Amino acid sequence: MYLSQERKVKRKNYRNITSLLVLILLLVTLSFSYTVYLAKLDFVYVVALLWILTVIVLLWFGNKLIFHVLDERLTWSKQTTRRFFLQLFMSSVYSLLCINGTYYFFKTHTTAVAPDLAQIFVLNVYGLLFIIPVLSISFGIYFMTQWKKAHLQSDKLKEENLRTQLESLKMQLDPHFLFNNLNILSSLIEQDPKEAQNFLDEFSNVYRYVLQFKKEELIPLNTEVEFIKAYVYLLKRRFGEQLKIEISIPDQVPDHICIPPLSLQLLIENAIKHNKISLQNPLFIKVFIETNKYLKVQNTYNPKPEQNPGLAKTGLDNIRKRYQYLSDTAIEVLQDESYFTVRLPLLEMF
Repeated sequence: MYLSQERKVKRKNYRNITSLLVLILLLVTLSFSYTVYLAKLDFVYVVALLWILTVIVLLWFGNKLIFHVLDERLTWSKQTTRRFFLQLFMSSVYSLLCINGTYYFFKTHTTAVAPDLAQIFVLNVYGLLFIIPVLSISFGIYFMTQWKKAHLQSDKLKEENLRTQLESLKMQLDPHFLFNNLNILSSLIEQDPKEAQNFLDEFSNVYRYVLQFKKEELIPLNTEVEFIKAYVYLLKRRFGEQLKIEISIPDQVPDHICIPPLSLQLLIENAIKHNKISLQNPLFIKVFIETNKYLKVQNTYNPKPEQNPGLAKTGLDNIRKRYQYLSDTAIEVLQDESYFTVRLPLLEMF
């Protein structure tokens, strides 16, 4: 039968624990026997100790066996209540049989007298008083262990799921952006071949950036700004004087100052997508660093009537999730009658 690596490790650990337990019990027995011998005490103390140790060993291995057998046939996850009461019943019956059987064995072999009903009654009462708390503690420890494992696994799955979502979301450009720019390029080829070549160069720079950094979680701010310049060039060819973008980022920003890739592009895209743009009321977007801790993206607020208000939050939710994954510092979104502002924390990567 094939065993997974995890099962093999568990079996090895179980054997190690069992060997250690047997060794400890053996040492305790020898030590106690030697103490009884030196003190010249009655042999009944040695017998009592041997009985107690025998009961402990049988309870340990027997309940372990019950646990593993039920694990194969009646899992906790599928039938929790039934499993709990069945294991409680089986463990209690088995434990009482062990206590009574071993007591009868030691009693008859040392005194040649069988235990009477009063002794058996007292033995079972004390046995139950011992068994039920021990089983309760055992169940409690098991459930806590399983809860911790499930919690860790859930966190891991959430993290992997979030990572997968981010890999998908962070590298997406609006499909309309692609089609609009291809149309612009097509018209420029006939009207101005030289400008068409410049446009094509910037267009290729945008998609080269996407391909080059699609697997990165953080990118130097300087690199993102260079990409945004190419991206803004394409936007200006499309919107002309309807769109005014000012990028005030100093050249001396250290390379270890980073942001998630395409987060700046996504904010500019959102501003264009969700605000009215015209020659009479152009859209102003300003990008600058605030207090050396935040990258601030601010645009004039003149919202379009939203066909689906939830779509307006998709881009921000994308960026917010990425920051939650990468940092304890959250993004800040501010809005008033005139401006919509997003503050992106500047992250450090060494």
